[in-house]
Amino acid sequence: MGLQWIHNVGRLDQILRIGIGLALMWVGFVDDALITDRLIATLVGLFGLLNLVAALFRVCPFYTLAGINTNNQDD
Repeated sequence: MGLQWIHNVGRLDQILRIGIGLALMWVGFVDDALITDRLIATLVGLFGLLNLVAALFRVCPFYTLAGINTNNQDD
């Protein structure tokens, strides 16, 4: 009787989320030249981290709330 997650992130969506998540984490946490405000940079990095986590687990809580599902059964 555990919590069962229904995959709602498809393969293409997953690949895009990994790339975008890594790029946002780089901009937010590593490259100080692009965003000089530390608060904004940290928020951008955390948003990238959330995208990466959603891609790895293939579950997006915002997709669940909005009723969106990019996952095909063929994936």
